[in-house]
Amino acid sequence: MKDQLQQYGELGLGSRLKRVSEFVMKEIQIVYTTCKIDFDPYLFPLFKVIIDQELATTTDIQEKLRYTQPAITQGLKKLMDKELVAYKIDSKDKRKKLFQLTQKGMNTHQKMIPLWNVIDQQVTAITTFDSSNLADHITHFEKQLSEKPLSKRILEEYN
Repeated sequence: MKDQLQQYGELGLGSRLKRVSEFVMKEIQIVYTTCKIDFDPYLFPLFKVIIDQELATTTDIQEKLRYTQPAITQGLKKLMDKELVAYKIDSKDKRKKLFQLTQKGMNTHQKMIPLWNVIDQQVTAITTFDSSNLADHITHFEKQLSEKPLSKRILEEYN
């Protein structure tokens, strides 16, 4: 059966990217759940900025990720609800919240490092393809994902 979005060529690019993104997030969630890591893959960028900066304001995160302020606030709330991130008030500017990892966040991060390496390795392996056309790249990626689920690739390599 032909994939209708592929038939639309470049006109369907945004829809195809969204579909691939949702599929990858679902597959990564399967990996986290299987590995007993209570984490949402959508929170990865925020979590990683805080890891990299050690202390980050919402403005820092916004500048790094180019996310909207409401998206950042919502993501930070989820990270705080999971007790992975907490904030302290900046001693110089009482209006600023400085977000940092909690002890649980640090422990979770340490657990995730080897898994992130395998995820990166597996995604790189199935996205490496010579083409000068983004639509062809996406087609290759979709084909790879349909041949063997990303979660299975990651878990086989991780275990």
